[in-house]
Amino acid sequence: MFKRLTKSCISALLVLVLFSLIVSELFHKQYMHEQASIGIDTAAGGVNNTSGSFSIFSISNMWNATVKTMTEGMTADNTDPPDPNDPLQASSRTVFSTHDSKIFEHSANVLDQPDTIESATGIPFFWVVPKSGTSTFKSILLKCLNLRMASSTNQIDYDSYDRLQLVNLNGLVDTGGHFLNVNFGYLPGIRKAQEWKMAESGLVDVAVTSYLHEAVSDVFSPSHPARIFTIFRHPVLRLISAFHYQKIATWERTFDDTNLTLLEYASDSRYHVDNWMTRMLANRHSGPVRHMDYMYAKKVMKEKVLILWLDEIDDSMSRLLTFMGWEDLLTDIPPPADRKGGGLSGIDCLNYYLHSNPVNVHHEKGDAIKEDSEEWQKLKEINRFDLNLYLFAKELFDGEQLDLYKKMKSG
Repeated sequence: MFKRLTKSCISALLVLVLFSLIVSELFHKQYMHEQASIGIDTAAGGVNNTSGSFSIFSISNMWNATVKTMTEGMTADNTDPPDPNDPLQASSRTVFSTHDSKIFEHSANVLDQPDTIESATGIPFFWVVPKSGTSTFKSILLKCLNLRMASSTNQIDYDSYDRLQLVNLNGLVDTGGHFLNVNFGYLPGIRKAQEWKMAESGLVDVAVTSYLHEAVSDVFSPSHPARIFTIFRHPVLRLISAFHYQKIATWERTFDDTNLTLLEYASDSRYHVDNWMTRMLANRHSGPVRHMDYMYAKKVMKEKVLILWLDEIDDSMSRLLTFMGWEDLLTDIPPPADRKGGGLSGIDCLNYYLHSNPVNVHHEKGDAIKEDSEEWQKLKEINRFDLNLYLFAKELFDGEQLDLYKKMKSG
């Protein structure tokens, strides 16, 4: 009888832990994607206050992870710096066995580097990292390249449609780009894209969202795989930018008009998400980021992601155009509202959005925060995995991806 009672207590404890994980996951994931949706619609000339539904990991996967954690003991759950001499941390089997990973579970849904170059069926997928120049790149994709985009905008009544179709927001037939009528920046839109078979439709030229794992597993397929690219910015500068942005963005759910200081912002997890890139790549939405999450994020980046660099934006744009085969798509556009005279050529359109009028840029005076300041050091401390990921991305950008780009240009 004592054994039966003990088993009952253990079962009850497991259920309690599982319930706690689910609740924590729900609220933390919602906040993370609220952060990711900041300024998502500025490329279309508006701001996005569209609310979305948020999902959690599957119960079966969470149950397995919970049981595994309690029965085996996951020593990698701490956030100590990685020890290269520790066989537990060095083991790829250990590193990747506990993840609810849809990137590698459905690895054929995303093309590897460099196979993506020769793909005729792959669909470009812009993974949005907030406050990294994404609005400027979206404007270029829409207006300079006239691409058909699955993204999010408050200028479309998504609930009014019963089938997949293109919507031209500018009222022009051949210029300005088009949106698909799926709110791809949010989970309900991703589910709708799956239901309406967006990837198979032939209507989308580029998909844009921060929901990396959900989109890969639900929308894309081996016959219509994703070709992922993203823009990297220094994590500390990105958070400083987000801090200043939420002070003025009255349309965002993250708006804060209090006298919150940057140090208070950096010290309180209610106002920020630490190691955002590592969490999103590793699908780790709650709890401390672990070394195994960082190693997993590195693996995804190296094998699956074309890296663009905000501080080298011209070179990055050239790589993107070459990599995706978009050089011949540059389109002349009518004169922008703030310019007099004639329209812009495709090259002038690029220069206009990259340099003359970048979208959603706020003069937050981030350079005034010195690297030896308490604020900078605090932001650096809470984002050390993202900082390491940033440095690794730079190695890829300056190394193997540069070599690949040169090979393409010379070939």
